[in-house]
Amino acid sequence: MRNLAELACSQCGREFYGDLPAGHGLHYPMLLEKATGVVHDRVSVPWFSEWLYASYTQRRSEPLSLHVEEYKPVRRAVLLNCLDFRYGHCLLKLLNAQHYLDRRPDLGLIVLVPRYLRWLVPEGVASIWTVDLPLSRGIEWNDWLGQEIHRRIEELEECYLSVAFSHPHPDDVAIEKFTRVTPFPVHEWEERLYRPTVTFIWRGDRLWIGAPSDGIPEGEIGSSSCATLEQSLKIVTLATRLRKRLPGLDFAVAGLGKPGGLPEWILDLRMTTPDEEAERRLCQRYARSHVIMGVHGSSMLLPSAHAGAVIELMPEERWGNALQDLLLRKGDLREALFRCRVLPLTLSVDALCNVVVSLLDKWTGMLLHMQ
Repeated sequence: MRNLAELACSQCGREFYGDLPAGHGLHYPMLLEKATGVVHDRVSVPWFSEWLYASYTQRRSEPLSLHVEEYKPVRRAVLLNCLDFRYGHCLLKLLNAQHYLDRRPDLGLIVLVPRYLRWLVPEGVASIWTVDLPLSRGIEWNDWLGQEIHRRIEELEECYLSVAFSHPHPDDVAIEKFTRVTPFPVHEWEERLYRPTVTFIWRGDRLWIGAPSDGIPEGEIGSSSCATLEQSLKIVTLATRLRKRLPGLDFAVAGLGKPGGLPEWILDLRMTTPDEEAERRLCQRYARSHVIMGVHGSSMLLPSAHAGAVIELMPEERWGNALQDLLLRKGDLREALFRCRVLPLTLSVDALCNVVVSLLDKWTGMLLHMQ
């Protein structure tokens, strides 16, 4: 849901809605003309302008389910709006909460979240406003919800809008405060190698396909079933080759997808509709993983925040978005560079296998050299 101000031009008299400096509005501020719905996009970001136009022309007013949980009485507050139509956008906005909890105790934090993110809200907030709105309706312009938010804000002496950085700084994020799961202890890397643990993050709409040198038939263009089968074959081939080189390997596939079709020795943690407990169990799996890997996208956010190391496979058209879906830990930059690898999506199975083995085997040596 967009954060907008009502504006008027003193010269022409036209009225507008304009982006407030929050979220992506910080970088791509736009104006929407009230009378026509025309969006003035001087920064030329079509996805952001089209979102605004669509939400305005399809605006709704029916009531939504809004569940309010009050934890602290406050008169001065800051509102963190985490409603969006992209899962990654919602989650990254929510991670701004820690800044206010740690650095602005004078302000009560009100978090506005979709229901599917409620489980990630950290302790210490003043209030949680949960909207039962599916991700697909995250761009919705709902006048009823806007009026309800205004009504509640007007009861306060002061209320600020959180800047809600689209990519909060790692120093401001301790993921365990959100998931209640402690990340992989990198200081125990070596002693945990008796059971090298690797997890592939499955994503059904962005697949690891297209490296003919693997000797695996490529999925036919336009055939999602063939492409999905190709990804499954590549994952099984990778796990098999890793198993030969890493005795005791614990290999899993996790993420959104229908389970089944993998060898019994590969742990299949895919699910179609995870609930809160299932999401937390997945985070626990990531936190046990030396290495997680997967194709670029928001499905890599929580895995990268918890695992010891991450390998991201980057589609050709997404190189400009590198690192936007990874949550790196604060600390030595050299260690972060070693533990985070961004590689082409066309990487072969053999090449990826070599990278995984080198991460597992060479971490301790890298630390010794860097002392």
